Amino acid sequence: MVLSSIGPQKISSGTVHVWQFEIALPKDQADQYRVILSPDENQRADRFYFDRDRIRFIAARAAMRSILAGYLSVAPDEIIFSYASNGKPELAGGLNESGLKFNLSHSHDRALLGVVSNFCIGVDIEFIKHEFASDEIAQRFFAPGEVARLRAMPEMERASAFFSCWTRKEAYIKAVGQGLSLPLDSFEVAFGPGVQPSLLEVKTDSEEAARWKMYSIPTAESYAAAIIVEGKDHKIEYREWNWL
Repeated sequence: MVLSSIGPQKISSGTVHVWQFEIALPKDQADQYRVILSPDENQRADRFYFDRDRIRFIAARAAMRSILAGYLSVAPDEIIFSYASNGKPELAGGLNESGLKFNLSHSHDRALLGVVSNFCIGVDIEFIKHEFASDEIAQRFFAPGEVARLRAMPEMERASAFFSCWTRKEAYIKAVGQGLSLPLDSFEVAFGPGVQPSLLEVKTDSEEAARWKMYSIPTAESYAAAIIVEGKDHKIEYREWNWL
């Protein structure tokens, strides 16, 4: 079993590495990568009913471990994670002393991994499902200002705008690590053609929005992606992981 090697990786303060990769692999190839996953990761993989979902999970975790190994100078299977109450992974077992922060998201056949030094980060990638991008879903989950902006757009642009909004909101939820305990309508993001991505407002904290910088991430056709990082003036570097 051979994984692609990215070699030693260094990341300077204020730089964000944004990795993207495909996770739709042949089953026999994905099964080979299970050896670098932890027992709990393999148990999670086995809970998936459909092979395609199991394969995507295994591929996403194997690639994440292989990429992080390049920064940590350890073997992929030596990486230890701890998990917050919402399931967000962090480095553990002494590796957290590196200050390396990361966040993983995957949807359909594609995954996104953000890596940064000493700052909280959240990422999200979504496959654009036009049937999901409905006014009913927007009213249920989006802030009133977001719903109004969405309704003002031409109908042919709404699905793309919907998922631009959705990924930015999900990225923030993942960055703060609160999961479903933070309602999607309790904060507002900027989105739409020509609109700079940003966290506009958090209802419970008037100073929270100034703490973060949000970015729209170029990705494959039929996907939307976003990241949010603590601080300002980051240097974004885009990278692609390729399977051997």
